[in-house]
Amino acid sequence: MSDRSSWESRKLRYWAECSGQSRRAGLRTSHPAPAASPAQAQLESRVLEQLGTSPSLCAHPFGIASLTSATTSLTLHLDPYMGQERYSFPEHCLSRLLPSTPAPGTGDDVPGIPGLRVTGIKAGGRQLHLHLHTVSPGQAATLLLVLPRGLPEGWADIEGRHRHWCEDNGLRPLWTTPHLDPVESGYLNASPNLESLRARRAAVGSALLRRIALFPTGTAFYRVQCWDDADSWKIDARTAHPRALWHDRLLQRLCHPRWGLPVQVAHRFCHCAEPDAPYQWGHTCAFYFDSHDEDDLLYLRVHASPEGRDYDRQIETLHQVGASQDWMAQAFPRRAVQHHDQRHQAQQLR
Repeated sequence: MSDRSSWESRKLRYWAECSGQSRRAGLRTSHPAPAASPAQAQLESRVLEQLGTSPSLCAHPFGIASLTSATTSLTLHLDPYMGQERYSFPEHCLSRLLPSTPAPGTGDDVPGIPGLRVTGIKAGGRQLHLHLHTVSPGQAATLLLVLPRGLPEGWADIEGRHRHWCEDNGLRPLWTTPHLDPVESGYLNASPNLESLRARRAAVGSALLRRIALFPTGTAFYRVQCWDDADSWKIDARTAHPRALWHDRLLQRLCHPRWGLPVQVAHRFCHCAEPDAPYQWGHTCAFYFDSHDEDDLLYLRVHASPEGRDYDRQIETLHQVGASQDWMAQAFPRRAVQHHDQRHQAQQLR
């Protein structure tokens, strides 16, 4: 194999891993994860803030099965369900993203992303088109949410149900109003320093979101959460293995000199790979990332989860929401999966 074909193969593998799509689809851009424009990065950073701490498990991190990205747009293909009760993840997604006025007595925080607007529903009701209204004229920032195939309802039904829920609970929907509402303007203007910090860290949040599929494809983490704590981006991952396996592979991809984030690991607190490291549950590895002009820009924490070897609840939930069997076999020890299957079969025979 020539150097060029080997390089193209590595590039295509990285694209497939960070997008969650098959390599057969081929590269759609010259870069596996092209950088977003400043306006687009602000939108995507806020999307990551809103979806990064989902309250229950989905088949993929943050309910995103795969994505495609361009400089001024991002397309997210969503999971259908979340949690053991199989709640609608698309509806949860709208509750986290679409803005409304606060309910009476709940303070001034605007639910959702201020300025985010629905521009249309297309492709037979499966595609929801949104744009960010707060950016300067001429700066495009768009988001496309795609429902999974086979879901019995479309976006019109899901959006209508969410609208009725807002109205019944004292919230006024804002996602179809033509201009920025005074409530949104007041919220954005109340903390200019915070908004400035968010804008400065937006490129990192956007770059993480565009590589979110690296977490299930390149690791053995069964749960990932992510948030901006007004100081740096935090990633909290849990593994069902007694030592925090696979994180070095993730670090290599996140810090890839050509295709990764513009960061490097500055401080590493990890002993799990050392030959004499103690076998212990609850072990945590921590990694601090710096960029060329900012310290502690990103923080990754990996827990060897303290639940021990009993992962029935997590495995059952992931089965319910449609997680891949191949990924389940990677994310959980074989004994944990066997124990769950035996217990499930025993219950079926009762």
